Amino acid sequence: MKLNIQEILRYFDIKESTDYGDTTAAIAIVGEDLGASLFQHYCENERKSKIRVVDANEEIPTTGRKKGPRLDRWILQRVGDQQILYQAEVKSWCARAIGGSNIPLDISDEELRKLTIRNWIKVLDTLNSGEINGLNKVLIEMKNDNRLKIRGEYKKQPLIIFWDAKSPDKNDFFGRYNIPKRHFDFNYCWVFSCSLYLRHLSRKGKRKLSVEIPNAKRRLEALNRLFCVE
Repeated sequence: MKLNIQEILRYFDIKESTDYGDTTAAIAIVGEDLGASLFQHYCENERKSKIRVVDANEEIPTTGRKKGPRLDRWILQRVGDQQILYQAEVKSWCARAIGGSNIPLDISDEELRKLTIRNWIKVLDTLNSGEINGLNKVLIEMKNDNRLKIRGEYKKQPLIIFWDAKSPDKNDFFGRYNIPKRHFDFNYCWVFSCSLYLRHLSRKGKRKLSVEIPNAKRRLEALNRLFCVE
C-alpha cells in the first residue's frame, strides 16, 4: 500500500484533523501493521538490511505459557551474516491519545527536539518500573521463537515502536535506552518513533512510500465489501 506522508502525519499528529474516536478506530485497523511496516521500511532503506515481519496470524511473541505477557510482533533483521530477532511492542499513541501533543507539520527542529524529550520523559516511570505493565513487558524474554524455524544463530532484542515523537536521544527516530536498574531479563530496549521517521523522510523530500500492511489491507477490503458510502 502507498502512504501519503504529509496526510498520515496530519491525521495522527494533529488533533483537529479528526473527530473524536476516529483515530482510535483507525488505529484498531492499521496501528500494529503500520508501526511494524515503518520499522521495516527504515531497516530496508536506511540500514540496507533484510527484514521479515512475522504475521500476527502466524505467531506473536509470548513467554510460551497460556498466561503472562505477550507482545505484538516478531521482526527478524538480517545484516550480512548477523541476525537480530526483535520482540516488538507497538504503541500507536498519537495526538488524540490521553496526554497526547499536537505536532505541527511545520514545527521547527528545536521545538521538535524539546517535544520529543518531553514525550520521552513521560514514559520513563512506566518503562523503569519494577512492576510489569503494558510497556516494560517488552523487557521480559519471549520464548516461543523456536516455532519460527529460523535458520542460523540470532540474538533476541527488545524493541518498542511508538507512533508519536519520543526518543531517548533527542529527535533521533531509532535509538537504544539502557534501563537504570535491571528488573527483568533485559536491561535495555531499542526505541523507534514512526512520526520522527516520517518527518525525517519528509525533510529529505519524500512524499509517498510503499509499505506492507497485510492485516490492515484485509480489514479495509472487508469494510469495503460490507459498507458502501453513497
